[in-house]
Amino acid sequence: MSCEETSQSLSLYLDDCVSLPVRVAIDEHLDRCPVCRSEFAELRALTRSLSRLTPPAAPADLAATINDALTIEVAASGVVPKPSIGYRIARFLEPRLMPYTVGSFVSVILFGLMFAALRPHFVALREAAIQNSGVIMLRTTDPGYDLNMPVSPEDFAASRAPFAEQSPSLNPGGALAALTRVYSQPRANYYQDSDDMIVVTDVFSNGAASLADVVQAPRDKRMLDQFESALRQNAAFVPASLDRRPDTMRVVFAVQKVDVDDQNF
Repeated sequence: MSCEETSQSLSLYLDDCVSLPVRVAIDEHLDRCPVCRSEFAELRALTRSLSRLTPPAAPADLAATINDALTIEVAASGVVPKPSIGYRIARFLEPRLMPYTVGSFVSVILFGLMFAALRPHFVALREAAIQNSGVIMLRTTDPGYDLNMPVSPEDFAASRAPFAEQSPSLNPGGALAALTRVYSQPRANYYQDSDDMIVVTDVFSNGAASLADVVQAPRDKRMLDQFESALRQNAAFVPASLDRRPDTMRVVFAVQKVDVDDQNF
């Protein structure tokens, strides 16, 4: 056996509480290890000293003192009134309801702080909704508007009421509107390259328009020729009375032709 194992077993060895093989192993270790032998000698001397001590004697009145204390305790428990039903219910509910009460209170505080932080955003959204309410009401409450029917110049001008005074409304049945739809219909070997141009047009009271200037010419001259032809065919815009705009306006057009490979868009 090692010194550590022997030291842990010395108390049992001294009380004769070890098996015979363990006792033989401890005997052999103590014969050759002076350190463990000295520790065993100190432990045996301490045990013998403790065995010679006089055991303490209990006081003569110990039993009477215990009986008196028990009598007083029993008498006191009989005097104390029993708690009421309400008090017992409160004691039962207190540890169960307190966590939920505190959690609810904290949730209310957090909700108030979050609402206060988001209030400016709510105000901004409400103001934007109010500004757009006129256009929304026009589009959703008009009993004569039918998605399956072509848009009339009057309906289109009415839907652009907030902007028509500064920007004339395009005539949905005019040649210029039809030209924009041609640009969105792909054809083989026709308008396959994207192109753009910026032009200035004069718009008159009856909706007719004429080309006034070319700010940026397109790469394909046919695009500008077709734009001028569309202006000459019929009224490109609605009459000024529908837009409530001045009789004559100068408008800058930015026309862009995009290459579209699929009609499903």
